[in-house]
Amino acid sequence: MGIDPIRLFGNWNEGYALDKHTLQSIPSGEDIYGHMLFDTTRSELGELVYQFKYQNNYDKLKEIMKLVIPFLDTWSVIKSVNAILPVPSSKKDRIYQPTCEIAYQIAAYLGINYFDDVLQKVSEVQAKGMTQEEKNKIKGTIIATQKGRRQYNILLVDDLYQSGMTLHECVNALKEDKNINHIYVLAMTKTKG
Repeated sequence: MGIDPIRLFGNWNEGYALDKHTLQSIPSGEDIYGHMLFDTTRSELGELVYQFKYQNNYDKLKEIMKLVIPFLDTWSVIKSVNAILPVPSSKKDRIYQPTCEIAYQIAAYLGINYFDDVLQKVSEVQAKGMTQEEKNKIKGTIIATQKGRRQYNILLVDDLYQSGMTLHECVNALKEDKNINHIYVLAMTKTKG
């Protein structure tokens, strides 16, 4: 099936989500606790990301990369990128950090430097499920812990693009460094919101 890239606009130079996360979600009743259940259909990449991130199915990383690589091979800005960073995770208690794993594989494929210690989340609050007003209150929750020793063009990698708030905060933190030239964004999937 492949992917259907979506252009992402923000305070970065250029960005894409490789596909929609969910294609359809139909209520199917309530569980025994009264919580609504849904019959959800995801894109091919959306299902892989879901399995990889929420079901701890690490084997799905290879399949994710099979869909990512053709896009990387055709995205012209990649030739100028010399550092890849993952978006810092909100949940520290995972078996592995999905965004870090994906970013590392992209860096290894491209032969580009990977740094997972440049950006740090200083709040455990997740933007997921927040109103826009609440999201505006968490500005400044991501900091850059290091400065570049030379000029860098950054590829910032995320697994799931929702509101864009986290990516926006990452870019703001990176732009405080005069050695950061261009910042590109690549999310695996994008929610409908």
